[in-house]
Amino acid sequence: MTQRERFDQLRDAFLDGVATQAETEELQTMLHASDDLLDDYIEHANQDAALIWNGIPEHPWPPVCPAESATGLSRLNRYLPLIAASLLFVVAAGWEWMTMQPRSVATILSSTDCHWGTGTLPTTVGQELTSGRLRLISGIAELQFPRATVSMEGPVDIELISAERCRLHSGSIVGSVSEGGEGFVVETPRAEITDRGTKFGVFVDNVGDARLDVIEGKVDVKHLGTGRQMTLEGTSRAFASVHALETFAPKQKSGREQNGVVSASSDKVIHISSAYGDGDEGDVTSGDRREGEVFPTPDHVLLVKRADSEPHWNRKAFIRFDLTGFDISELSSVELRLEGVHTGMGYTSLLPDSTFHVHGVKPEYNTDWNSKTLDRNNFPGRKPKTHQLDPDKVELLGEFVIPQSKPQGQFVIADPRLLQFVQDNLGSTPTLVITRLTSVNQTQSYVHGFASRTHPTASPPTLRLHVKQTTTD
Repeated sequence: MTQRERFDQLRDAFLDGVATQAETEELQTMLHASDDLLDDYIEHANQDAALIWNGIPEHPWPPVCPAESATGLSRLNRYLPLIAASLLFVVAAGWEWMTMQPRSVATILSSTDCHWGTGTLPTTVGQELTSGRLRLISGIAELQFPRATVSMEGPVDIELISAERCRLHSGSIVGSVSEGGEGFVVETPRAEITDRGTKFGVFVDNVGDARLDVIEGKVDVKHLGTGRQMTLEGTSRAFASVHALETFAPKQKSGREQNGVVSASSDKVIHISSAYGDGDEGDVTSGDRREGEVFPTPDHVLLVKRADSEPHWNRKAFIRFDLTGFDISELSSVELRLEGVHTGMGYTSLLPDSTFHVHGVKPEYNTDWNSKTLDRNNFPGRKPKTHQLDPDKVELLGEFVIPQSKPQGQFVIADPRLLQFVQDNLGSTPTLVITRLTSVNQTQSYVHGFASRTHPTASPPTLRLHVKQTTTD
């Protein structure tokens, strides 16, 4: 007889109430030695208990006669495991019922200028959320998990799995885990990120590739395809593509270009884009990149940033408009239109509402530059021996503000100084410079972006010239 056969024999005898003391002790020894046998015993005890609970005892209780009162206690002791098993069944059934009820995994703490897409969860501030999906088209919302705070930056598609886990399908989030809350997990299509008590950002693009930015602390990351694992500390970055997990991100490929147009409407409004004629544009980074580091920059986007803690990453954008060939005697107003687009570089929740300046390069300092050769050492209006604008070579033409929650969309600058600058430069190709006045010392703060003339869907930088109409008496 095998051990398993002997166990089955002892189990059945005990549950039938006919096991001897020696057999009971032998069964007890087996149960202490094997979890598998213990699970088997509990399963069979539950089955017997279920039958008794439903009034169908598999093994009818033996009658207790007055003459047998001496053995009544012994029989009761014999059936105690069965009674205990029935109680276990009731408790297990109650637990199963409770686990079938939806459980809260997070709460919406705040929302700013939020436009929600189709999801499976409510979006009211203060609402407790069960497992499900949230789609935020624009704006910023903050979720409170038991062990982490997560800021979502639209557009974002996120799935709440449990109180300790979420899945980022696309978009940007910033997670913050306090001491003692280690172990919060963010899943992405390419990698799984486990927080070790830190602040970090995650960005997933539209093909599922992910970038992890450690802002402070420590994060474990595991590539789902290769199984490669690494730990990132301090301020560091990793990139997860479909085939690899790397500590830097490869540069994106360039896409198609499109031609710009100039048009005049019936109400004498002339639209001149940076793609018209000899128009051009480009952006400049103030400092050198570290050896071996390849920083991802989106195509068709002009990048602008200021961070006094990392001035080498500061960026400014240059836009040239072709104002030659127009017979314009006088302008009533001028607008500069820029379209903000998502860059995927940094996190808006680390940055407040941001003020931007628009400068014009004075004609005598407006060099003959182009986007292919423009760099930090030769841009127009440069202060000698620096990578900054020279205040004597440029003039402030206006400013605008981009809300923290809405870095995308149309931004319009209409200022008398801009009007005068364009009026003075009619017949030439003036250069405008876009800089960000707002600075933060937070690493991985957002890099703003504006659509360039080659952007496939967004509008390029455009001047709207309102021409004064003359009347004839």
